[in-house]
Amino acid sequence: MQTSSDIGLAVSLLKQTLPEMQKRNIATTPENYAVWYEYVSGRNAELVNEINLLDLNRSSFTSNVHRELYQKHIASQHEATVNQLSDSVKQVINEFLLRSRHEGEGLGVYSKALNDISSEVNTTQDIAELKLMIAQLIEHTKEREAATCAMQESLESMSNEMQRLKNEVARLSGETSVDPLTRISTRATFDEDLAMHISMSQSQDEALSLAILEVDQFDQFRDKFGDTIGDKVLKFISTLFKKHLKGNDLIARYDEYSFALLLPDTQLEGAITVAENLRQRLAKQTLSDSAEKLQLGTITVSCGVAELNKNDDIKSFNKRAEALLSAARFEGGNRVQS
Repeated sequence: MQTSSDIGLAVSLLKQTLPEMQKRNIATTPENYAVWYEYVSGRNAELVNEINLLDLNRSSFTSNVHRELYQKHIASQHEATVNQLSDSVKQVINEFLLRSRHEGEGLGVYSKALNDISSEVNTTQDIAELKLMIAQLIEHTKEREAATCAMQESLESMSNEMQRLKNEVARLSGETSVDPLTRISTRATFDEDLAMHISMSQSQDEALSLAILEVDQFDQFRDKFGDTIGDKVLKFISTLFKKHLKGNDLIARYDEYSFALLLPDTQLEGAITVAENLRQRLAKQTLSDSAEKLQLGTITVSCGVAELNKNDDIKSFNKRAEALLSAARFEGGNRVQS
């Protein structure tokens, strides 16, 4: 639960973060904001040093630079946290095994006591001795009942802890795999999926196509209407594209204002049809912002489509699709190039 001091600190950092981004003309995307929020907070010394060095060298804070900063200093922190949680899970399991071993040792002692009493019962004729044996048996049984109750409580406690850890891992994994603005896969997650599908397609001799779509002249659009409306448009486009994909097709945010489609078991002709369908659907939309009472006009995308070759890896496959995207932009945009 956040305290008033926590909220006050967050507001203070917010007031410092935005000016730092504005004076460098940096778009306020979620990833960029996360990088500069961490920079202003001063909590990540490595990130602070790297940005200061870039400033010293008068380097441009391009989208590629920001992606590297985010992956290196922000996303990796999630991975480290997940690894810590993994260690916690191992600790819970080891504790369970230790308690189980102790429980087994206790049962062994109880079993031996029962055997000893059973042997003595067959040989004694003294009532007093029998009473003593019964008392011992009752005492041992009570001890086992107490130990069993304690074990049950421990098991319930460990089960609750395991569930908590499982939920935390799922939450963190979700944070790193889903783009916070568009709610589709991140570039890192897409690259992992792409590597897996390339391997599967090449080993099973199945088709695989890749399409990269980029919003035409989006920098000028942001300059005209601002970052807030720009973010709304990106969310709209991602929702539109995702809605009209089918089957096992995957979509991800490829770059600041570009999207990638991974189309398993799809040859080039089919991939062109999918990309062309999305391009046309978007081009037919006349956008407006009712809250701001603004007419935004028409948004279009350029697209490069490539089919997997036998010798392709992630780098070559992406490179061919990106080259085709560049060709589509060179031809004036709002077209699919294959």
